[in-house]
Amino acid sequence: MAKIHLCVFIERTHKIRKLNLNVGGASNQLLELLKSYEKKKDLKISLITKYSEYKPITDRVKIYQYLKFKLYRISSLYFVIKSFFKIAKIHKKEFIDIINIEGHPTIMVSPFLIHLIFKIPIFMKMPTDYSTYIQQIYLSENQRLITKMINYSWFKFFKKIILKKINYIRPINQKMYDDLIELNYPKERILKIPNGIDSKKFIGLKKIIHDGIHFGFVGRLTKIKNLRFLLDVFEIYFTKYPEDKLFLYGEGPEQKFVLDFIKRKNLANKIIFNGFEGDKKKIYSNLDVLVNTSFGEGISNVILEAMCTKTLVIASNVSGNKEIIKHEISGLLFNLASKKNLLQQLIYFKKNSDISKRIIEEAQNEVVQNYDIDVISEKIYNFLKSSRI
Repeated sequence: MAKIHLCVFIERTHKIRKLNLNVGGASNQLLELLKSYEKKKDLKISLITKYSEYKPITDRVKIYQYLKFKLYRISSLYFVIKSFFKIAKIHKKEFIDIINIEGHPTIMVSPFLIHLIFKIPIFMKMPTDYSTYIQQIYLSENQRLITKMINYSWFKFFKKIILKKINYIRPINQKMYDDLIELNYPKERILKIPNGIDSKKFIGLKKIIHDGIHFGFVGRLTKIKNLRFLLDVFEIYFTKYPEDKLFLYGEGPEQKFVLDFIKRKNLANKIIFNGFEGDKKKIYSNLDVLVNTSFGEGISNVILEAMCTKTLVIASNVSGNKEIIKHEISGLLFNLASKKNLLQQLIYFKKNSDISKRIIEEAQNEVVQNYDIDVISEKIYNFLKSSRI
C-alpha cells in the first residue's frame, strides 16, 4: 500500500524556557502520538511547527520548524508566512494526503489557505469545547484586552464561516461532539476520539512510603486551572488533618499568587511548591491523590497518567473529566460551584481507604483498555486510511 502523507500543523511541541513560551495538553499529546505513528510503516509525517525537540526514530517523520524572533507577535506572523510556503513546497514535491491541525483555531491561517488553493483535506482536532475556549480567552493572564477581543472575534468567525469548510473534525469528548451537532456539522465527518497516553510507561510504578496523605496538583499554573479554589479548600482541610500535605507541580502566571498565599497563610510546611518537574514518574510516585479543580478540560493527560499510576483522582465535574471518571467507580468528582463539596471528597478519601483501593484498580484498567496511545493512534490511522482522497 502507498504511504499516507499526513502534514501535522501545531504551534510548538515543547516549552521554550528562554522565551517563556509554554505548551499545553495538545502539544504533549502530539508527542505521544508521533511515537506511536512511527510504528505505522505506511504513514509518513511532515511536522510543521515553530519549535520542537522531538527526535524522530525513522525517516518517515520530518520536522520543519520556524522560530526566528524573540518578539512573540513578529514570530507568529513569520511562522504564518513561512509555513504557508513550506507546506506548498512539500505538497508540490511529495503530495500531501491530508493536513492535521492540532491546537486552537487561531493558528490555522496557513493550512486553511493551503486547503483553499490546493484542495488538500483538513483534519482538525478540537482541543476543547467552545464554552471552555471562551473561558480561556477571558481568563488569559498574558493577553491584553485588545488581543482577547481579536481572538474572540476570530473565534466567532471561525465557528460561523470556516468550520463548515473543514473536511473532518476530531472532538475529544462528548461536549465537543454535541457542540458540533448543534452547529449542524455533518455527523459523518466527525471522528470522536479522546486523548491517550503511553500506559506502558506508568504501569507498575512503585509508590514512595510516607507519613500522612500526599495530595497533588500537576499542570500549568493558570486561572483556568482554578488554583485559588484549590488553595482555599486545602486551607480548611489542614485545620482538620494537619498531618497531610499538598504538593504543587508546575509553573505559570499564577505562580506569584500561589507563593504569596503559602507565605501569607503560613502553610509552607503543608503546601509544598515544586515548580516544573519533567520526570512524571517522580511526581506520581510521591502522590496518593491528584486533585484537579479546573474550570474546563478536554481530556486531561495528567488525569490519565495519575489513573494509570494508581493515584486516586478527585476532579471537578466538567465535561472532559466526567467522560474519563465515573464517580466512586474510577475516581471522585465534585461540584465546581461548592468548596464544601470538594472538602467532602477529600475527607471521603481520607476515611475510606478500602474503597479507594477498588477505585484505583478500576481507574488503571480503564486507561489501559480505552486510553492507551496505541489504541488511540490505531483509530486515527484507520480513519486516515478510510478517508484518504
